[in-house]
Amino acid sequence: MTQLERPVSRRERNKAEKRARIREAASTLFAEHGYEKTTMAQVARDADVAIGTVFQYAATKPELLMMVAADRWGQVLDEVRTRLAGCDDPVEAIVTLVDPVIDTAHAEPELSMATARELLFGAAGPHRDEVAHIVGEVESAVADLLRRAGAGDLAPSAARLVVSGALLEINRTRTGRADPASARARLRNLVKVAVRGACSPAGL
Repeated sequence: MTQLERPVSRRERNKAEKRARIREAASTLFAEHGYEKTTMAQVARDADVAIGTVFQYAATKPELLMMVAADRWGQVLDEVRTRLAGCDDPVEAIVTLVDPVIDTAHAEPELSMATARELLFGAAGPHRDEVAHIVGEVESAVADLLRRAGAGDLAPSAARLVVSGALLEINRTRTGRADPASARARLRNLVKVAVRGACSPAGL
């Protein structure tokens, strides 16, 4: 039996179950009470674990937020990829790929803004690294779409512009420098600028 085929031990199952309970408790509390008002003690209570156990899985409250974000963003990315099949317009395809960020910002503004803030300016940590990896996958997918549209070597830079721009737009909303209602239109304009600039014959 190979290492990949070995049965999962009871200890590993228990750890996975505790992690899932902590993540679900945090997600529910963030949605009901907001990120800022939720405490680690509340998460421990609702997950039915000791508070020390919560800190074992997420050393800080921002890391707990990133744990929730990694689970959500990973699921959304998988779902969006299936919707991209047959989409030939690069602007529409990239908007489809990045649009869930704006959808989430509308549905849970405080949580989305806190996530964007921590991703842009927060301290390093394993869960933040996981979210950053997902963001990197989104950038790679955007770059692939741009290459198919003729962006060539400019595709990676244009992809970073799109993804970082989307996160910055959420942060601008958080700080009151932008209207939440116009977030989707701003994202589409950003994508248009990136596609036209990267794919233009002049190589802008």
